Amino acid sequence: MIRYTDFCFGVALSALLICLGNLTFTILDGHTRKPQNRVYMSLLMLLAVNAVCEMINVRIGAFDMSSDVAFMTTRSAKYVYFLSHALIAPVLYYYLSFVIGRSVGTGFRFGSRTLLKEKLRIIIPWTVVIISELAIALNPLTHWCWYYTDSRIFHRGWGEYVFLYTFSFLWIAAAFIMCMRSWNILSKGRKRSIAICFLLAAVGICVQLMVPQMRVEILMEAIGFSGVLLFIENEDDRKNVELDTYNSAAFSLDLAATLKNRIPVRILILRNIRFDKTANTVVFGKMNRDLIIKQVSDYLGTVVQRYFIYSVGYGRFVVTLYDHTAEEAHALAEKVSMRFDEPWLVNGSDIILTSRIMIVSVPDGAKNAEEVNYIAECPIPEQVQERIIEGKSLDWIIRRAAVEKTVTRGLEDGCFEVYYQPTYNMDKTLHGAEALLRMNDKDMGIIYPDEFIPIAEQLGIIDVIDEFVLKEVCKFIFTGIPQKCGMDCINVNLSVLECMKEGFAEYISGVVEAEGIRKKMINFEITESVAAKDYTHLADVIEQLKQEGFQFSIDDYGTGYSNMTSLFSLGADIIKIDKSILWNAEKSELGMTLLKTSIDMVHKMEKKALMEGVETEEQINILRELGCEYLQGYYFSKPLPKAEFIKLIEGKTVI
Repeated sequence: MIRYTDFCFGVALSALLICLGNLTFTILDGHTRKPQNRVYMSLLMLLAVNAVCEMINVRIGAFDMSSDVAFMTTRSAKYVYFLSHALIAPVLYYYLSFVIGRSVGTGFRFGSRTLLKEKLRIIIPWTVVIISELAIALNPLTHWCWYYTDSRIFHRGWGEYVFLYTFSFLWIAAAFIMCMRSWNILSKGRKRSIAICFLLAAVGICVQLMVPQMRVEILMEAIGFSGVLLFIENEDDRKNVELDTYNSAAFSLDLAATLKNRIPVRILILRNIRFDKTANTVVFGKMNRDLIIKQVSDYLGTVVQRYFIYSVGYGRFVVTLYDHTAEEAHALAEKVSMRFDEPWLVNGSDIILTSRIMIVSVPDGAKNAEEVNYIAECPIPEQVQERIIEGKSLDWIIRRAAVEKTVTRGLEDGCFEVYYQPTYNMDKTLHGAEALLRMNDKDMGIIYPDEFIPIAEQLGIIDVIDEFVLKEVCKFIFTGIPQKCGMDCINVNLSVLECMKEGFAEYISGVVEAEGIRKKMINFEITESVAAKDYTHLADVIEQLKQEGFQFSIDDYGTGYSNMTSLFSLGADIIKIDKSILWNAEKSELGMTLLKTSIDMVHKMEKKALMEGVETEEQINILRELGCEYLQGYYFSKPLPKAEFIKLIEGKTVI
């Protein structure tokens, strides 16, 4: 039968061996450079000290009554045990604050720029730790935590329950709450490991508190920290092993944690690492390119700690700079940029490389890892020549990233809305309307079509947006209100990119037929400046649409440089003359001549003219004399949401 002392000794020995094994593996595997790694090693060492103290108490404690040396040894072991054990819970809290991203860099941020609230969040808990350690350290004088009777019998004092168990429980509870608040940004493995660690630690504390003779607390904690080693300290799934950096998945998780904990950070993006075209170099294959990228990665490791470096694509790196001012971040970027002025030695050859560096502030600039990755990948306009792109030079990229994200989710989030601007006959009776898409995002506000339409075309989702507008117009026509108010048609803008797709006419016809309205009520518009790309194919598409019963218009006539004969041969029913021609007509004789010539040319081609940008009665009089058929502009109405537009046309159809 196993004796009680042998059982307790075996439990402590097992805990010691587990701690030493974990510690050895951590050191041999190289997981020692991050502050998080060192805090984890501190936890293992504290547990190992506890285990040794427990083994001494079990084995030598049996001789306390008969040996003064044994008694002094066990008393010293008890003293060291309580001092070290009281530190485990706060150090665990400290460790988990790294895991969830609350502490970054070299530890808790406590510089001159740290807010008072943040300082108090650090000072108060660690003041409690100091008080607890002092209470235990002074126990030989106060006997608050434990004491021995004259017959050398050990007794627990009230201080042990307060400074050790109660405080430890509060630290673990605080750590639990902290982890729960960041639960959604933790990986599955980390969640599993933290949950097991908490469970085992809580069980160990409760068992030893209620049954002091069991002495299983240290073993339970050691087993829990083994799970931490496997799923948290082991970062194989987060590493780019070839470059010895973190990967893009790790960057997304870490930045999400940074944002969750409201920690500002500056991101240095290194991209466009290329051979200098002016350099006299031999042809390099992929192997040598890989060597070059590895050299760049190694160089970055000499500038900042490697756990701040992430590879987010082939030849693209991001570096997280915590607690850096704009000036400090720029200085670091300058240092990296200057390195590219020097050659890189690859297989005995000096290679000249070029690169571009961007400095992005998070969350003031980019809001998340997705936006940072977009900035790291998007094309840089030729007019941006700086090697270090920051501040205003970076604003357009950040804006585009935000608009792209908004456009992508626009339909799902209900950001798009169709407005209507009425068109009138020359006698000021209602003729029709133009459907105009507007975008209103809850964060970015109103975004205009000239910004989001090109992005939608590049993203390949313009067809979805066009279909949304067309269906909204069809639903409006289906109500019968436009017909009742005397409208001949509603103009719908088409993307020429979509028109060029095979089967486009059949697709559009099917959409309208599904809504159950007369096709004659739809007047499609294309812009003159983009219509010039492929007249032959475009003319075929327009002809198919007209045969289906649709009407057709050319928009913004006078802004492009297209061939007039080809333009007018497209089969449009109405030519919309750009407002700039009307406004210039009021300024000069030459402008008036251009306006008259434009309207005459439209009529000679047997088309009807619609003048955009009408704002005054005088302009209407001029256009009446020139024989313009239709009018559109702020004189009549600005573009309106559907509800307001209905009120306008139902209230009065004659201006």
